[in-house]
Amino acid sequence: MGYVAWSGTQHNPAVARSDRGIPRGGGATLALIGDLKQMDPRWLVGLSFLGYGVSLMVGVGIPIPLIDAGMAAATAIRDEEIEAPVVDYSRDYPQGTERVLAWVNYRSLRSGEISLEGKKVPTASLSSYARAREIAGILKKWILEGSFTLTEPVAPLPGASPPSHPEKIKIRATDSGTPS
Repeated sequence: MGYVAWSGTQHNPAVARSDRGIPRGGGATLALIGDLKQMDPRWLVGLSFLGYGVSLMVGVGIPIPLIDAGMAAATAIRDEEIEAPVVDYSRDYPQGTERVLAWVNYRSLRSGEISLEGKKVPTASLSSYARAREIAGILKKWILEGSFTLTEPVAPLPGASPPSHPEKIKIRATDSGTPS
């Protein structure tokens, strides 16, 4: 068990979004805190991408309270609605070239291959539906047992629009020359 501490290092709430508000690329990443000594190594795996570097794959279960129809609709997103950019991590990324080779949806990526510049390119998912369901089952069990409790959020994650600020107090001079 752990905590969402804040936004992650690649958090980008201003990323372009679809008409349904689905991020088109990396968007809301999270900074998480947990006790590594208590974690199951199945849910924390080191990896390396040629041209990108070292990273971690972390299996995380976060309860989302479905308190209204809007929240239910926001969580009912199909793979064909999620678009991802195809980038060249071996060449373009290390050189700082922000070139997108193509946009594909997750359904295509999960199919095992996509067509890119007239060639069939094999694909593989970094996420697993089977593991996601397993984590969801563990979280559900903990919630039902009462061993997982929710805490109140301390602050919202940074959003796409700047935080609202109270109106600035306007001081104007009166006829007597003193501020009012």
